[in-house]
Amino acid sequence: MKDLAKRFPRYSKLLYLYPVSYRKEYGEQMLQTLADMLDDPQQSHTSIWLRITLDFPLSVLKQQVTYTGEAMATAMPTYIKRNALIGAGLIAPFFIILTINGILGNRLQSSWLWQSWVLFIWLIVLPALAVACNLAAWIRWSRAARETKQSLWRILTDFRLSWPALTMMILGMGILGLVFFHDSVHCVAGNPVRELHNPSQTWHCIEQQ
Repeated sequence: MKDLAKRFPRYSKLLYLYPVSYRKEYGEQMLQTLADMLDDPQQSHTSIWLRITLDFPLSVLKQQVTYTGEAMATAMPTYIKRNALIGAGLIAPFFIILTINGILGNRLQSSWLWQSWVLFIWLIVLPALAVACNLAAWIRWSRAARETKQSLWRILTDFRLSWPALTMMILGMGILGLVFFHDSVHCVAGNPVRELHNPSQTWHCIEQQ
């Protein structure tokens, strides 16, 4: 395999986009197949590389999806999946309410959903709970990973088993960041002000609606 890797250095590096188990089992065979095709005088090198260029991304995507699905079914801890589902349920109202409000032309702003205490729940409390819930799951997973003597860098970059929790944390923190720090969010509920860097002024704006 080393000789083939030297012959096709770029292609051999691209094979690292495949899951580790798949690359170890089929990597050498893929290099050998490529060599055999290029060594066949009856086949055009241009057509071979064109076919590989078109097929390679789809093949990598298929194997990564398959690998991720197998990992979720067999290796991913139950608490990661459970807390991610809880987090999804907690942040869902934010997206559902804003989507419906947009479809209805901001009519929901005159409903009970825009009362200050209700806004506080679905804009701040629920996303914060989603972040906390999945942060707890990720910390538990990282501690378990450390017990197997994995390096901190590998734990931070190994998303294979922790991506649901990380995804929910990022979404939850993104919502909180928009609510409190992004100037383009007009008073969270629609009034055009630029005081979102000051939560108390933002809250006062909400109460005036």
